[in-house]
Amino acid sequence: MADTAGVANRPEDKGPVGVGAFLLDDLAPAFWTPELQIEESRWWPHVPFAFWLVAAARPRSLVELGTDRGVSYAAFCEAARRLELDARFFAVDNWLGDEKADEEEAGEKVFETFKAFHDRRYASFSELVRAGFDAARDAFADGSIDLLHIDGPQDYDAARDIHDLWKGKLSSRGVVLFHGTRRAGENFGVGRLFGELAGGAPHFEFPHGDGLGLIASGPEAPESIAALCELGVGRDAILRERFEFLGGRWQERAIAFSLLRQFEVDMPRDQHIRLPIHKRLARSVQKTIADPMRHLKKPNPES
Repeated sequence: MADTAGVANRPEDKGPVGVGAFLLDDLAPAFWTPELQIEESRWWPHVPFAFWLVAAARPRSLVELGTDRGVSYAAFCEAARRLELDARFFAVDNWLGDEKADEEEAGEKVFETFKAFHDRRYASFSELVRAGFDAARDAFADGSIDLLHIDGPQDYDAARDIHDLWKGKLSSRGVVLFHGTRRAGENFGVGRLFGELAGGAPHFEFPHGDGLGLIASGPEAPESIAALCELGVGRDAILRERFEFLGGRWQERAIAFSLLRQFEVDMPRDQHIRLPIHKRLARSVQKTIADPMRHLKKPNPES
């Protein structure tokens, strides 16, 4: 007899390995392809969950505190656009970089690059708010935010201050995301804060990708989010494993593009040598990402 103890219940399924679950519309967002694909970010492992979360929560208002290159925010916006949500999204960040002049220039470049990408796709319902978290707060009414993503300072005191400053803005459906709950070290205290807040509210956490914690803080949290927070032992592990697997694809793709850019930097400056090799390598990497097994396939003698 087949062991089906670890198989989740599947509606409309007649057998232990039926295909019904793969055809469910509710599952589709986890398999969407992000529009923003080449930026480096610690957020790539959670992009499939970001898609699913927006589809499940259907927020009327989303605010992200700490956007940087925009990987997480672009995923939220992409989901809203595909679902044609009647919503307003806001990304809050100063995009200043560090205090050094070259870092400030880098911050300006990051902002301009993401703004150009963002405005072409999401400007009809989304806004980039270039301001500090304190200064931006008063622009939002109390009880108006359905989904708040906090991805700012990682030390405990700063993270707590940001949460305390913004928690009054959450609606009765409010959901809060914390990125970095599993980052360890003296300067990282988001995990500690999440643990304290999660103790008195429905919650769920993914340990992979630096950790991503969700708290359903509102008394009228969406049904799908409440169900996520109530998953029993065993089923929660299955869900974590599957989302980690899905997010791994996009993380590996970002690493491949990063290596490609580094290869270009390290190659000789002689254009007659550098460019042809770079183009061939770029084409090879892109083909392998699209079809990882292509090198193992037998060549077609007729091709």
